[in-house]
Amino acid sequence: FIFFETAFIFTSFLPGDSLLFILGLTLATATAPMLPFPVALLLVLAAAIGGSQVGFEVGNRIGTPLFERNHNWIFNPKTLKRTHELFERYGARAVILARFVPIVRALVPMLAGISYLERPRFLRYNVMGAVAWVAGFMGAGYFLGAVPFVRDHLEQTVLLIVVLSSLPFPIELLRHWMKTRKTEKQS
Repeated sequence: FIFFETAFIFTSFLPGDSLLFILGLTLATATAPMLPFPVALLLVLAAAIGGSQVGFEVGNRIGTPLFERNHNWIFNPKTLKRTHELFERYGARAVILARFVPIVRALVPMLAGISYLERPRFLRYNVMGAVAWVAGFMGAGYFLGAVPFVRDHLEQTVLLIVVLSSLPFPIELLRHWMKTRKTEKQS
């Protein structure tokens, strides 16, 4: 699920955050877990990195033909240039924070590939974001699994996780907007 959720736009609806949390919780509370937590963590981490890398490669392969063939309000050279500038300016933050926003975590790798973000840079950001995302959510589930309140209020906890995990991207947009506004007032 994690691989497919991060690799393709049409599977980005899958519940990655809550799934990672529940997996960690299950590994913590199962009487006989199928895998030890570190092994499961590494497997899921590999799936998350691999999925985003596939999304990047898809964007890299289809980007040029898509923008050369179509010239409408989305697919045009100006959009491609702006996307490239966005990744040049916010590359690390864009890729890492995208991990924490459903749907965006599948869109950003493809856009990075389309905008010709260098493969080694993307891979570095991809690994950093995947480690933060997978270890954060699986670790939270694993360590909170021992807390009786969390076990007794699982639905509310998962809903809270989904809401909180969606906040970094809007906060970053708000921070950028406020910084731009401050700069414009000083000019």
